[in-house]
Amino acid sequence: MDGAKYATEDLKKFASDCFVAAGVPAKDADWTADTLVLADLSGKSTHGISRLSAYIGGIDKGKINPRPNISVQITGAATATVDGDDGLGPVVARAAMQTAIERAKEAGVGAVTVRRGNHIGVLARYANMAADEGFIGLVLTNAQPAIPPWGGRRAYFGTNPIAMSAGRGDEQISVDLATSVTARGNVIMASKDGSEIPEGWAIDEAGEPTTDAAAALKGALLPMAGPKGYSLALLVEILSGVLSGAAIGDEVGSIYDDAPDAPNTGIFVLVLNPGFFLGESGAFATRLSQMEQAIHANPLAKGVSAVYLPGERQRAEICKREAQGMALPETTKNELQALANRFSLNLPKEFA
Repeated sequence: MDGAKYATEDLKKFASDCFVAAGVPAKDADWTADTLVLADLSGKSTHGISRLSAYIGGIDKGKINPRPNISVQITGAATATVDGDDGLGPVVARAAMQTAIERAKEAGVGAVTVRRGNHIGVLARYANMAADEGFIGLVLTNAQPAIPPWGGRRAYFGTNPIAMSAGRGDEQISVDLATSVTARGNVIMASKDGSEIPEGWAIDEAGEPTTDAAAALKGALLPMAGPKGYSLALLVEILSGVLSGAAIGDEVGSIYDDAPDAPNTGIFVLVLNPGFFLGESGAFATRLSQMEQAIHANPLAKGVSAVYLPGERQRAEICKREAQGMALPETTKNELQALANRFSLNLPKEFA
């Protein structure tokens, strides 16, 4: 990525200060800022600090409640529901995952649904919370319309991402993927930069293939793997939207448009406690490590230097960017400068 580089801690503080200036409590501001910058560090800049301006804009429009009254209702030994009160997505998702972890400690399983949520950024952030406890974490969320049902041409489902994490530290497996060919954030970034998107990513409003990012945002992204991606998007919609009581399909709103209603995003969180399944303490970690070693030992295909597990390259990228500074494109820098001007803050100094 071309552009000026900044120290990650400086960007976190700047983002947090912006949230506080917009009315967000300091603890929630710090968590959300850290979530955005972590996305940049791991190479997912489409969900990073480039979203800061949109989150602040969502607060301005009344789509994001800066001081939500998040309510948690325990509905069974292993289940709970969360009303996010339209709060910042990362704050609401954190509450849901914390609740699911507590349920899993007691019952072996924690299943939590969320209604009145918002955009939560990189889902692995929350699944990793469960993995750090030695559990397995699964997170699903619906989103604003982006992809059509297979055979259709009008956006109905969101990109409806899925994340799963298991294991601790350097052996943590962290799967995080959208059910569309690419994350919608990649198209948003291309539209901001005025660059084309690859063929096969999207269709325009008429259902014709397009490489124009702006036309793609008005049209639809394509589901990954054709009908298989559509089926996965449907699965996510049932668990995160239908089951939770949140908005469903093309009813889900956006923090980007000028419609008056909050997005009412739905989230589904599932946490599994391996001790309730394998019994012996440490058995899951041992078996997981054995599987990872077998995968790493797989004979390499021609031209490939290593077999990676999901999450490994992101950890390496985090270390690299923390040491060398984090580059931001000019469009994002300009957005941050506008926020700095608005809130009378100083933009972080460039990384030396």
